[in-house]
Amino acid sequence: MRTLTQVWVFFIALTFLFLLLGFQLAGRAGLLVAFLISLFIVYATLHRGVRLFRKKLNAQEFSGNDASGFLTEIESNKLKFGFRKIHVYKTEHSSPPLIWRSKANEGHLIINNQLLDHINETEIKLLAVFLLSHLQNRSFLITPILSVINQSFFNFNIFSIGLSHVANFFFKTKKDILYSDIKFRNAVDFPAYEVGYFVNKLHQFEFHQTAKQIGTEYFSVLSLKKQGLYGHYDIPDLNLRLQKIMGFSI
Repeated sequence: MRTLTQVWVFFIALTFLFLLLGFQLAGRAGLLVAFLISLFIVYATLHRGVRLFRKKLNAQEFSGNDASGFLTEIESNKLKFGFRKIHVYKTEHSSPPLIWRSKANEGHLIINNQLLDHINETEIKLLAVFLLSHLQNRSFLITPILSVINQSFFNFNIFSIGLSHVANFFFKTKKDILYSDIKFRNAVDFPAYEVGYFVNKLHQFEFHQTAKQIGTEYFSVLSLKKQGLYGHYDIPDLNLRLQKIMGFSI
């Protein structure tokens, strides 16, 4: 992830430079103009960062022949969740399902290429609704920004802990994930315990486990098993998520 980090750090530093120059040259008016320019720069940077992130995972677009029926489920459900276009990618790298929104009505999904072979037809339907439920409630700007914060300071964790906690609290990341889980449970015609067992099953696959997550957890729909010494991602624990879905944990 070094290339991705360098790109983000460079553009974030450039943004601060714009703000400083704007204030020095024209005071508050210059600061306002520099701020607007900076917003455009950050927006462009985040999209470039996501492209690099996808390239790093060597994610290939999943289209055409799909014996599993997953793409069909995505297409048949996307309008219910307010999306016109959903891009689906597969990766050979160990990674949990990752989601992000590039526009209000356009989303992207990355899944491990083994996932669809390890779940049955019913679970494929659940997977499509699960991902769309989380995607609908995921900010197309806030999620990458939180990832940028973590990516930019991953070598200086002690400085990023407070910043990440404040950002997660302000943007209510944990509540959003729990809300998406409940929305998923309510969107499918299955007992709550079946929905909960399915979510738990997704967490148990070896190909969903990564040795190191730096910034990617904000795009994930799964909880981290271990957040480490500097666990400041504020992602709900799996047991809490299962309690919210079906009233008890496993």
